Formats: sequence, C-alpha cells, structure tokens
Amino acid sequence: MIVNSFEAFTYDQATFNSQRKNWENWVADYLQRLQKEPLSDSERKAKMDKVNPKYVLRNYMAQLVIDEAEKGDYQLLNEIFELLKNPYDEQPNMEKWFAKRPDWAMNKVGCSMLSCSS
Repeated sequence: MIVNSFEAFTYDQATFNSQRKNWENWVADYLQRLQKEPLSDSERKAKMDKVNPKYVLRNYMAQLVIDEAEKGDYQLLNEIFELLKNPYDEQPNMEKWFAKRPDWAMNKVGCSMLSCSS
C-alpha cells in the first residue's frame, strides 16, 4: 500500500507504527478524493511539482556548510548554493540531499532542535 512510502521519511519507527492505521485511513480518504479530480495524475503531479520544492535547505546541511567554511573550504557552500538555485528541478547528481537527516545530526546542536532564539 502507499503508506509504505511514508516510512522512507520516518525517524521514529515506533511512533509510525502506532499511527499506521491513521496513515492508512488518510491515504484511503485521499485516494477516494482523487476520484473526484478532473486532472490526470500527471497533470496534478506537474502542478504540485511547481509549488513544492524537492530540495530544501535543512539544518544539518547548513551545519555541514558552516563546519567546512570555518575550515576555509567553501566547496560545499557552492554545491548547496547551486542545488538551491533550482529546488523544484530533478537534479540526479544531487540526490544525496534528498534524504532523511543523517543519524549523526539527530543529537548535534543546530541540526535537529533549535531554541527559540535560533
């Protein structure tokens, strides 16, 4: 079922499993709603792709850039800058930035949790 696709971006499997039925119900409702859509799947996807960027600057990415820049290396800054010039486009050579936050960033200051002053 489509719900399995959500697992790719689930950080806490136990929470996902406890909410699995809710997700399944949501997907069923969504699929039912799609039956009323006048647009085809490809037309709807094209419209959504225009307003939903694939690539978004995330805290861990910014922290990586900061860490490298503090060492005088701006290569990663340039890479992220180029990536974010076209955040809606497919960029096969940049797929590494379309992924879950790495485990190392879960507890690293500035990568997962920010204070209200951040």
